[in-house]
Amino acid sequence: MKRLAWFERQFPSNLPIGMYPFYLERLEGTIARLEAKVKGISEEILSAKFDDKWSVKQNIGHLAEVDEISFKRIDEIIQGISPMSPAVFEPKLDYNSMPVSKVLQYFRENRTRNVERYRNVSEEHLTKSSLHPRLKVMMTPVDLSFFEAEHDDHHLVTIHTILKRK
Repeated sequence: MKRLAWFERQFPSNLPIGMYPFYLERLEGTIARLEAKVKGISEEILSAKFDDKWSVKQNIGHLAEVDEISFKRIDEIIQGISPMSPAVFEPKLDYNSMPVSKVLQYFRENRTRNVERYRNVSEEHLTKSSLHPRLKVMMTPVDLSFFEAEHDDHHLVTIHTILKRK
């Protein structure tokens, strides 16, 4: 089945605050989901690129880098800074030369920090919003957490697809 491309997707805004805990649970759960996917897979396979696309390690590293931007975006929303910081489109580091344990640790550290930041947003601040630079829609922290959870799933499906080819 042909997947819908990430840049073709549209995302709702003004999502209900009551959904926030569910999105945070998804974000936190990505750590275990990634670790389970790569367990027992060789470094060679995790570093392999198919069809000139990112490797498994590059996908994981990208998610870690996105967390750094998201951490900034949460504060930008709360402070009324609009538009939010731009996204990360290419991995900054050479993840393929690193052991997967190191790439996972980088992700774990960034994700843990990011989820903690989300959990510390007051209910009052959950209604504040800022313009997403690519989507051109106003997003609250609730909307951003959903967007990130969907982004995680996009990369988890990509990783699954890569590993099916091995």
